[in-house]
Parts: sequence; C-alpha cells; structure tokens
Amino acid sequence: MSKYRFKTKEEFIDDDLWLEDSYSSSHDGYPQEWCEDGSMNKYLGEEIPNKFNNHIEQGYSFDMSGWTFRIDDVTEVIEPEISIEEALEQVKQLNSLKTKKKMATKTKNAVKSTVAEKFVFMDKTVSILNIGFQTGKNVVLFGPGGHGKSEITLDFLKAKGINPFIQTMGTGMTTDRLFGGLDIPTFETTGKIEYLVENSFMNHEYVIFEELFDAPDFILEQLKDILSSGVFRNGTQIFPIETKFIICCTNRTRDEFSKNMSLKALMERFPLELNVIWDNYTEITYNKLLESKFGEGEVDPVIPYLLQEYAKNGITISPRVAVTAYQVYDECGPESLSFIAEFAKKPSLIAETIKKFESTIKFRDLSSGITDMIETLNSLPLVSKDDEATYKEALNSLTKQLADMKGLVVGDDVANVHAQLVKAATSALEKFNKNLTIASFL
Repeated sequence: MSKYRFKTKEEFIDDDLWLEDSYSSSHDGYPQEWCEDGSMNKYLGEEIPNKFNNHIEQGYSFDMSGWTFRIDDVTEVIEPEISIEEALEQVKQLNSLKTKKKMATKTKNAVKSTVAEKFVFMDKTVSILNIGFQTGKNVVLFGPGGHGKSEITLDFLKAKGINPFIQTMGTGMTTDRLFGGLDIPTFETTGKIEYLVENSFMNHEYVIFEELFDAPDFILEQLKDILSSGVFRNGTQIFPIETKFIICCTNRTRDEFSKNMSLKALMERFPLELNVIWDNYTEITYNKLLESKFGEGEVDPVIPYLLQEYAKNGITISPRVAVTAYQVYDECGPESLSFIAEFAKKPSLIAETIKKFESTIKFRDLSSGITDMIETLNSLPLVSKDDEATYKEALNSLTKQLADMKGLVVGDDVANVHAQLVKAATSALEKFNKNLTIASFL
C-alpha cells in the first residue's frame, strides 16, 4: 500500500483549494493550480507510487504521468486502527494453510487419491452436466486447457453407466469421418455415395465432441442440419439419429466461433454453456488441488506459493500443468521448473519467489506462535505465585517472538498484516505486563 495519496474533492474543499467551474459541462470544478479542463481530476483520491515519497516528505513538487503536482495536493494514507482480535483473525486466515517447511522432504510414496476425488472446484461443471443430462439439452464446456473438461465429462457419464461415443473434431475433420465412413462396396457396385452411419455419432445416445468449434464450417453446417431435423439425409439414404445428449469440450468461446448465421443456428442446439475456470488462482486453491493428488498435508507449500506468484504476474498455470510442475519439482528440484513451458515465460520468478517464500514462512511461524501465546496469556489465571511464574514465562516467550517479528523483513503480500500484528501484539504485551504488575502488587 502507498504511503501517500492525492486528496479527494471534499478534502480540497475543506482546505479551500477547490475552484468551482460553472462554464464546463464535463466537470464541476478542479483543485487550485490543476488543469482547468478537469483532465487531472482522475487522480483525485488515487494512491501515489512510493517512489515519490522523498519528494513529498521534503516538500517538493513532483512530476507524474506528464503532470506536476504540489505538496498541497497530497495527504498521508492513514491506516484504520483495528482491535487485537481483528489482527489475530487476519493472521489466522493467512495461516490457514499447512506451513511446515518441507523443502528437503519429498513425497515420492504419497498415496494418490481416487478418480472420484481428483477434480477440485468443479461443482458448477457437475451441475451443468446434470442439468443437461436431465433435460436433454446439449452442453458446451469451454475455457483454457488443462482444467479437466474432457476428463470430468467422461467420468460423469461413466458414473451413470454410460459409455459415450467420443469424436475428435478439429480442422482436419472430414465428411466421411463425421458420417461413419464411406460405404465402399455400395459405391463400387452402384456408384452411389453412401455412409456407414451406424458407425457414427448418430447411432449413439450420448456423445462427446472434442474441439467441435475447430471443425471446418461446411462440416458444422452439415451437423447443424442433422441436429435440427433429427434425421440424416443423403439422397435416398435416410437415418433417424439416436442421439439424445451431446457435450462439447472446447477452448474457444461462443463469440469466437459464431462467425455466420448458420453457425449461430448450430449454437442454438447447444443452449447450456459454462466457462470451466477457477474463481481464483491463489496459494490456497493450488494447495487444495495438489493435496487431492498427493495427499492432505503432504504438499511442499513452496509450489502453491510459486503458482500463485505466477498468476499475480499474469501467467496463469492450469491445474494440469500445476500437477506436472509438482511432479517435476518433487523428482528433480526447483531448478527443473524452468524447463516447463509456462514457467519458462518468466524463469527469474522461480528464484525470486523461493527467496520471498523463506521470509513468508518465517512470518507465518512467528505470527502463529504470537497468536497462540496471546490466546494462552488471555486464558491463564493470576491467583497464586505458581500462576505468576507460568504467566511470566509465557510473557517472556511473547516478548521474544514479538522482537523477532519486528526485526523480520517481509514482502508486500504480508506487509499490512505484519504491521497490524506488531501493533496489536505490542498493545497486548503492555496489557499483560500491567496484569502481572497488578497481580504481583496484590
């Protein structure tokens, strides 16, 4: 968080630095010595990058984004005070992951979870498949690769005792492949072009189309006609289709695909759709995924943390690649991760994150200890001399942990929680010392 921000309109008004502008329809005024057309007003209330702190603290003006700002335009960001209980709750949420450091301990013998347990954060996918199955409305599962669209679709149908017909479409799809193959004997005997429709998707009730939207347009237009009429028609060859339910798995969106009216009409035959992605790509979500594969409590926490940092830097690692990365790391160490394509997009982040993770682990260990000690001291009685001795021992432990916490250098991701915890723990320490002094006096 930045140390300073620009004042709001209300703050400029309070400081008598706001100039009304009754001649402009685009804005109702501007701060004194700002641009009169209101184009600087977008900075009102915005945080100021910390690189300008020295200019501000020395009372100098500074240039940012082509504009010059004065010290009168700036105010300090005041952190709201929080209670000890709120600070401790923040720490507990941050420490919700298992944080035992296992850099040297690997998990080669971890027991893998069952097939039914291998999907995480897929509740919506199961829901839409259930809706499509019950209503007979075709489903499109789209989104980036590696999230398990194909796997969960197949498992969903197999769990219902259904062995679906699976057709991979794509750019190389041909008419004869879609229709089950050319009937060569008929062609040789009569010269008619007929197809072995019994071998096609049309002879199956439940169908999975992989990469349907990548198929050539003329193939998709033929598919649209078949699904619309419910009948395959090729001259004198007529075949009522058996298909009840189709699931399409693709990386492309509906808007990318629907290039003309005919393709839009095809999409009307797939009324249900879901973007199969996670709600977020954080340390916690990646940790849950890896624990589902390698065992609860058996995942080295540095990898979920690393995956989160890549996501923060605009490189989202898919669940499939995340599992692969953990297996590579588990067998060959962190240096091997740079050979995975997604990680190679920013290889320097691997070493930076592992170094950053060291301080985060120390913070989590210390914050957990401080939280436990504050809760212990809150529950300890102060009646007898033995109570006082126990209380004093716990107090000394809290004092040492707090001193270590104050001396810890942390990253931006935990800086705010660190500051709040130090403040809350210092306040708690003062209260506990007073309690001990009063008890000793009595």
